[in-house]
Order: sequence, then C-alpha cells, then structure tokens
Amino acid sequence: MHTLFIALIIFAVVWPLLRYAAYLISNLVAGTLSETRRRQKGLLLPLLRSWGTAILADCMVFPSYPLGFFTGNEPLGRGTPILFVHGLFHNGSAWRTMIRRFRKAGFSNLHTYQYNSFSGDFPTAVEGLRQRMDELLRHSPTGKIALVGHSLGGLVCRTAAGDPRHWDRVAALVALGTPHGGSDLARFAMNTMGRGLIPGAEIMEIADSVVPAKCPKLAIYNYSDDYVFPLKTLIPPNQGWEERLCSPMGHVWMLYSNEITGMLIEYFRKLGLDGEE
Repeated sequence: MHTLFIALIIFAVVWPLLRYAAYLISNLVAGTLSETRRRQKGLLLPLLRSWGTAILADCMVFPSYPLGFFTGNEPLGRGTPILFVHGLFHNGSAWRTMIRRFRKAGFSNLHTYQYNSFSGDFPTAVEGLRQRMDELLRHSPTGKIALVGHSLGGLVCRTAAGDPRHWDRVAALVALGTPHGGSDLARFAMNTMGRGLIPGAEIMEIADSVVPAKCPKLAIYNYSDDYVFPLKTLIPPNQGWEERLCSPMGHVWMLYSNEITGMLIEYFRKLGLDGEE
C-alpha cells in the first residue's frame, strides 16, 4: 500500500510536468509561445501556479472517480435545468464539487450527463446528450435548458445544441477549457475519441458543421492550460461567443476552482437561471 501511494504521488507530479513540456513545445512550434508569455506578463510564475493546481486536480480525480457511478439521476428542482457534461476520460464525478457550491448558492435544478469516452465515439456521445436534453426539457419549468461542458464536453454541448429542434430551447451554453480547435496533446491518445481531438480531425469538423444555438455562449479559459494547446485551439469560433479569462490554472482544476464556480454562478444569475422569483 505504501509503495502504491508513493507511485501515485510520483505520477501526480511527473505527469503534469510532461504535459507542460508538451505545452511549451507545441506553442513554440506554433509560434505562439512569445504571445502566451506576453499575455500572461511572464511565463515561469503562471506555469508554476498552473502546475501546482494540476497536481492537486490529479490527486482529487482518482479517489472521487468511482462516485461517478452514482450520478446522472439527479432530482428535479426549480428554475431552468442546468446540465453539466464532463470531458475526455472523466465521468459525472467531475462535477460533485461544483454542483455542491451551486446548491449552496441557491440553485437546485442541477444535472449531469455521462458518456463513454474510452471506447465510444463522438456522434454517440452527442446523440446521448440530445436525448438527455429532451428528457429534462419535458420537465423544464421554463421550457429551456442550460449546458455547461468541460473540455471535450464543451464540444459535445456545442454539437448537441446545434440540433434544429434545440435552437430556441437552450438558455445558455458554457464551455470551460474546451479544445475548440483540438489539441496537440491528442496526438498521444490511443482511442478513437482522443485521436478525434487532433487539430483538424473529425470532432472539430462535426462541431464546426452545426448551426450555432441561438443563445448566450460563454467560453472560459486561460493561457496555461496543460491539456489544450497551442494557444489558438482554446479560442471559440466567431459565432457570438463571449470570452473570459481566468487565472492561470491546470485544465482539470477548473472543475474545483472557486473562481470558475463564481464566474458561472454570476453568469447564470444575470441570465435569471437560478430559479429565484
């Protein structure tokens, strides 16, 4: 047990380092390393901070992962349903911390959607989300639904919301650290959905081919993302997206960050989606 614990700690430290090495090489080759340095007013301190949060996130993901088997059947609440969609190789446990904070803030109609990103494919994940949306829309007090996607989940949300039958039924679409243009890290993936995130590959083609949903759209990201790079791949398509930068942090840490949760709660409250009278 002691040996296993040490191995996990080493993995949690070394794996983020390898990702940031790939981040530096990718941005250097793309010619955007100097731009990331300029936009962050430096490179070393933002990357050290992001590396630290990436380590914390990796340590939190593994113990909580089995809890994902108990998500996806959340009770209905008041107000517009908010549906959270996880990213590659994750599950519904990704949202436990954020949903708990949303509930403390007064939101109650909170739900998760899970899909198989290990051996599944992107169209199947999108169709599953459409079905989950239809299910929640049948019980929605406002006749609409809001979508929040992290990483690959943002592309799943973008594509599902582009279904003509949902164009006027999506109240808001939020993408957290989403690889709108893919990611060079995907070149190391060994499965279909992971390889589909290589820049210019199938997933981006499908997501870009749909007509954008007619709703407010928010993309939150930072310049030190350790899973989505080079820089340009984080930028959403020019289809009415509002872009907001967060503090430098690891890609997965966005799920646990108080800053990110606060940004989302503020955004949804401004849209009147908290269920308050």
